[in-house]
Amino acid sequence: MINGFEFSKIKLNKLPESWQEEGAMEELESFLQENWQQRSIFYTDGHITSRQQFIDFDKKDAVKLQNYIGTITFRGEQLNIFPKIFKEDEDDFDTDNLKTEDLINNLIYWLGYCDKLNFPFVSMKGELSEAENLMELFITIYVHYVKAAISRLRYHQYEDVVETGSFVKGRIDFKDYSLRKYPRGQADKLNYTYSSFVFDNALNRIIKCTCLFLLNITNQAANKKIIRNILVVLGDVANENCKPYDCDQVHLSALHGNYRIILSMSKMFLLNKISSNKIGMTETFCFLFPAEILFEGFIGGFIKEMLAGRAKVRTQARGQYLAELVVDGEVLGNVFSLKEDILVEFDDFIVVLDTKYKEIERFQKVRENRKLKISDNDMKQMAIYAVKRGAKKLYLIYPLHKNEDIETLEVRYDIHLDGLEASKCIPLEILKVPFAYRESENESKDMLKKIFGKIFTETI
Repeated sequence: MINGFEFSKIKLNKLPESWQEEGAMEELESFLQENWQQRSIFYTDGHITSRQQFIDFDKKDAVKLQNYIGTITFRGEQLNIFPKIFKEDEDDFDTDNLKTEDLINNLIYWLGYCDKLNFPFVSMKGELSEAENLMELFITIYVHYVKAAISRLRYHQYEDVVETGSFVKGRIDFKDYSLRKYPRGQADKLNYTYSSFVFDNALNRIIKCTCLFLLNITNQAANKKIIRNILVVLGDVANENCKPYDCDQVHLSALHGNYRIILSMSKMFLLNKISSNKIGMTETFCFLFPAEILFEGFIGGFIKEMLAGRAKVRTQARGQYLAELVVDGEVLGNVFSLKEDILVEFDDFIVVLDTKYKEIERFQKVRENRKLKISDNDMKQMAIYAVKRGAKKLYLIYPLHKNEDIETLEVRYDIHLDGLEASKCIPLEILKVPFAYRESENESKDMLKKIFGKIFTETI
């Protein structure tokens, strides 16, 4: 097992020996490309290029990790990619002290709030924390989700059944009767098709196939026990070697919406199963998430929970446009949609918060570098949000490094725009908040509550 930070480089000679073998890098890149094309199962990251962006293989003597965190298991060896905020400082690339359990526990913590990822999180923190690695973490989530779903409502669906008999139950196959049955003296035998409400259906066959695969992969006794219990429930379901594209043929009703996540995860596991078979390995997995989406979703989810019943909180708020297109006097409609990360509405008092998964300078350096490495575009974007939404306060939110102290210095930029009186400037405050927790999850929550509690108390 090796560890690395997002955006860091790993020398080829530092990779596992099996990865350095002839053709291994090409196999790995092909495997990652397959996962890249299926990433919308869990998230949409806005990339339109078809080339995978998990890892850059273009370097001669190294591979460069991009802005995705999680795990890659390939040829039996595991690469864990940690967020950059786990570094002691900006220039620290020492991975000796990184612990897989810290990454697992933080992912559990973030996924508990993040609603931007199409990824299940059920109330089972005890079981999740026992995961030996990230692959086991995702297996644990999947099997618990399946267990909960089949306990609540087992999935049945209507499927066409083809039978031959003297008594017709459904639609007769007249072509078969005229060309085959009647000429052969089987005038009393009819092929017919009817719909039956069956438990042995496509979705359950996919789940069974996935569980059989995971039973051979997981090393966690608790997971094996749950999978065996699931397989008992699915005992009457046929054994089929399902493929990832089989998942695309299943159409779920609103009644069975809880099975959508199961279907998505099944597709990802089956994709990894295919890749494992291609290269003759039993352990090949890829579960990577964009860190900026995790950060944005986590902060948004935390604020939603904190302000529940006190304010209307919207994430990825839409409804505002920068411009209206007019051609030869004809109004063609709004263009250039505005989309705030977090919009908080206290009656007529509006607050806009935007998360930035970036590194900026320490607040103590603001007198030396007045911009703190904050992007000009980010500032202009916030000014536009303020004007279009009529926001009274703005906040740019950045993550602290794991062991970085919370800065006590308050940094605010008063935005002055033409047409606004000097006394009516729009204040934009810069916040650095804990994302990765240190000693305990509760300590991190308390710090976040203190930070956001202060600004929202002042607001109302």
